Amino acid sequence: MSTAPGLSFANLTLLLDVPQLPAIFASNCFHNYRTLSREFKFVTSGNDDLVYPFNRCRFHSDKNFQ
Repeated sequence: MSTAPGLSFANLTLLLDVPQLPAIFASNCFHNYRTLSREFKFVTSGNDDLVYPFNRCRFHSDKNFQ
């Protein structure tokens, strides 16, 4: 560890963040998997409806716009 006061704070921050890295990596992988599966579902569904994330769907029909 360095004797400079600013660098010791940076070292402490890195030591506290290292145990969280696997959880951050797993969360990013899960988010990418959800996004990819949603895009595959949209491509393979064959309909013209827009699929919004987090189960919000807005269908293109006149009854929804009145």
